[in-house]
This record gives sequence, structure tokens and C-alpha cells, in this order.
Amino acid sequence: MQFCLRPRMLAAIASLAFAFSPARAADTPDQRAFLDIYRELVEIDTTDSAGDTLRAAEAMAARLRAGGVPADDIRVLSSGPRKGNPVARLRGTGARKPLLLLAHLDVVEARREDWDFDPFKLSEAEAISAAAASSTTRRWRRCSSPT
Repeated sequence: MQFCLRPRMLAAIASLAFAFSPARAADTPDQRAFLDIYRELVEIDTTDSAGDTLRAAEAMAARLRAGGVPADDIRVLSSGPRKGNPVARLRGTGARKPLLLLAHLDVVEARREDWDFDPFKLSEAEAISAAAASSTTRRWRRCSSPT
């Protein structure tokens, strides 16, 4: 039996998101790391017409490798040019169950003139509200799996 949760943030770094508050900036190394990763993802255009989900998937796969996930446990699946999604396995320890991370990175069209700010730029001041809005479309699906 598979048990799936849909967290608000990328599962690999979701717990860091809750450490932010609007009253303070990213003041710890973990908070700064979260913001750097999240900014990188938001600033890659992943709209269908002009975007590149393959680039975003490869960027997140690189972040997972840099974070210690073995390269053999990370895949970037592509169905064509500019199309891709990352998949990663976080191995269980015996005491903790393994996790399968799946991502869907494409977003609806975002025309600059429809926004009060550039939808593909993330400032620290906008990080909290932008993170909440983006999390509905760019999220990891975390699944417990026997593998």
C-alpha cells in the first residue's frame, strides 16, 4: 500500500519553509539555503509556451545531489524538448521508511503584464506570499514506498 502526502513546499526542504516569518529575513544558514533553492526554482520559466521544465528538473536534481542524495537515486525524466520532471528516492534506514520524491514543475502561463511584479523573480520581501502561491503548482509529492 502506498501512502502519499502533498506538502506545501518541496519535500526535501519543506521543513525549512516554516521557519520563515514575514517579520524576519532569512537569518540562519538553513533559511538562506532554502531561499536560494526556492529562488532558483521560481526564477526558471516553466510555462508550456516558452518555459523549460527540463532545465528546472535538472537544477533540482543537482541540488539533491549537492545535498547528499546519491546520483543513482535521482532521475530526470523527459518526454521531449524542454519537458522534464525529477524523481528521487530517499532510502530508508530501517528505523525510517524510504521516500519517493516526484515533482511536477510546469505552471500556467504567466504574462508579465498580468502581475504587479515579475512572476519569475523572487525577492525576499515577496518570498513568503510567493512561496505559498507557487506551492500549489510547484510541489513535490512525497510517497512512502517499500523500496
